[in-house]
Amino acid sequence: MKIIGQTILLLAFGLCAFAQQWEVGGIGGASFLNTVSVSAPTAGSARAGFKAGVVAGAFFGQRMNPHWSGEVRYEFFDTNLKLSSGGSEATFSGVAHAAHYDLVYHTNRKGSPLQLFVAAGGGVKVFVGTGLQEAIQPLSQFGYFTQTHEVKAMASAGGGFTYKIGDHLSFRAEIRDLISAFPTKVIAPPAGAKYGKVLQDIVPMVGLSYLF
Repeated sequence: MKIIGQTILLLAFGLCAFAQQWEVGGIGGASFLNTVSVSAPTAGSARAGFKAGVVAGAFFGQRMNPHWSGEVRYEFFDTNLKLSSGGSEATFSGVAHAAHYDLVYHTNRKGSPLQLFVAAGGGVKVFVGTGLQEAIQPLSQFGYFTQTHEVKAMASAGGGFTYKIGDHLSFRAEIRDLISAFPTKVIAPPAGAKYGKVLQDIVPMVGLSYLF
């Protein structure tokens, strides 16, 4: 996970150059991913993707002015790999890591404890197959689960709200769409098979943040 550490350090150093007011928090929720189409000339069609799972993460941000802030974020995903076709399904244990930097726009409505925000940014997502590889795998005509990792560039977009519950403490609820290319090394297509390209991860989360 060296690339994740380097990304977070570079973004953190960039934030320090313009230090104003800082925010740190933790978040958790669920991860809902789409599946992509699989077409194999001699086997027919299938769907490849990831099961819904849990996500937990943290963020460290800087308030640059009343409306704008920047956040370095990390999320851990526990989401198993899957292939499905004709009522049959094959699964494989897996996790993922995301590291990204987002710009956040806040409404900053004066006197209101409730503030809305939207966010957009980008970074990387690392997909990891953690299951036990077997010589005979169900639905292998459509793909192979691998015990490896794959790094993909990722775009992030979303929004939510914060609600002030103390002088420095806020409750946060948000939903993010994390978009990357499909990881075809973790779920590897056999010769001749074609996979869809785009993987979207819809991630609703709640958490707490501390402003100092």
